[in-house]
Amino acid sequence: MYRVLITDDEKIEREGIKFLLAQEEGEYEIHEAANGRQALNVLRSEEIDFLLTDIKMPHMDGLELASKVREEYPNLPIVIFSGYSDFAFAQEAMRYGVKDYVLKPVDPDTFHTTIGKVKAELQSIRSKKQKEEKGKNFLLQYFLQTYLYSGNEEVLKKAGEILDESNWEQWHCAILIESDKAFFDNVPDNIDEELMQGLHRNFFYLNLNTRQSVLFFSDVYCDYQLVAKHLYDILKQNYSASFHLAVSSRFEGHEALPEIMSQLEQTMEEKFYHPDVHVFNNEASDSQPVNAETQDSRLMEKISEDISRKDVEQLKKHFECLVKKYENDTRFSAMYVKFVFFNVIQELFQENQFSEERKLDHEVERLYSCTNLKQILAITQENIKEYEEFLERSMSDSRDEVASVKNYIYQHYAEDLSLETLAEKVYLSSGYLSFIFKKETGMNLNRFIRVVRMEKAKELLCNSNMKVAQVSEQVGIPNVSYFCRSFREYYGSSPESYRKGTGEEDENTGSHKE
Repeated sequence: MYRVLITDDEKIEREGIKFLLAQEEGEYEIHEAANGRQALNVLRSEEIDFLLTDIKMPHMDGLELASKVREEYPNLPIVIFSGYSDFAFAQEAMRYGVKDYVLKPVDPDTFHTTIGKVKAELQSIRSKKQKEEKGKNFLLQYFLQTYLYSGNEEVLKKAGEILDESNWEQWHCAILIESDKAFFDNVPDNIDEELMQGLHRNFFYLNLNTRQSVLFFSDVYCDYQLVAKHLYDILKQNYSASFHLAVSSRFEGHEALPEIMSQLEQTMEEKFYHPDVHVFNNEASDSQPVNAETQDSRLMEKISEDISRKDVEQLKKHFECLVKKYENDTRFSAMYVKFVFFNVIQELFQENQFSEERKLDHEVERLYSCTNLKQILAITQENIKEYEEFLERSMSDSRDEVASVKNYIYQHYAEDLSLETLAEKVYLSSGYLSFIFKKETGMNLNRFIRVVRMEKAKELLCNSNMKVAQVSEQVGIPNVSYFCRSFREYYGSSPESYRKGTGEEDENTGSHKE
């Protein structure tokens, strides 16, 4: 689409130019003006790609118009039309940056050649602008991803020296998308535009790895749980993969972003405990506070979830709610109180390995032999303490499993690695492997796999003569386009520039730190 302004005081002349444009390839949005003043008003209110103008017009002629246009719109192509008697004026117009002039009466072949030159120049400008915007977007994604995982303020300082990262301040919510398989390496480059169109809502899209992407939203007054559900429906309808989505809590300012990223990854862990749920919201638990007034059934539900997640801190917190409830209320029978705390101990023994170390029947017998609440609490707390120590021992032992998984990734990074596959290698559940891996390494498995692949890609680029496509295949990312995009987002430089060591981005961004 080309937006053209035709300026001539003779309507019949404007109609002639419109007729000739209709013969040219492409689509044209035509605007008209009868003199220079009108033309300036159109330029100030509409986006125009190029200007076609006569020289002799009332109020403001073509030369004055060209002069003013050059001041306000220095890159706008201008073509002058003039009669033979105005030839000297046409030549003078060239001093004002006029691209070309066409003598009247207009010869169709000359017109075609002139318009071809203008369109070629516009295409060159557009291509250059798109390339610059694409480069800025890669750098923005590079700095943002680095900041999300490091929280390093120096990253922001460097970003501010190169580009405008002010949009970060406008974000108020984020949604993490995770696929059950390598997905984002084979989606269209404009998947963000497709999702925006489906949601009827703008966001900033950041790909994290082949299985995860995160969207940042600016709207303040919005139910993002509903947005996430709509987003899930769009993904489910258009793609064959299975998806889970995590919605962050509301936040203000860029300082919150690293914590929000950590929160999203933690919320995504819910998928291991609620396999039939696909959208998780961090704010759900905040909207329903747990305290001593909470019903026993909900407290037990929370305690059961804490044990499943091996979250001892939350377990202690929810257990304390039970303690306060029964310490301050004597309406309950001794048998019912024993039943309540028996359920806590029973939940602890759902952990198979823990139950091998301690016998449930023995603990139940001790509990029901108690004569007062103090004894009941002491036995329950003793079991929680034993469970905590058991977890500490398990975490110590799990270093071997984590090391095995890391070694497997180092040797098989070229393969399609899933959490389920890796969990099977060390005979652990997917949820537990995810938990201990992040606890031990500080990053989730998807991110770790990406780090390994990017580091290996860097090594191959620097120490071999492999083509970029071969490197891409070698590190387990068959889609070369996605590999180049991912590499640039990770290192701030394209694979070719990194290999040469002369990329412009390298000079500005330095090496990548995870």
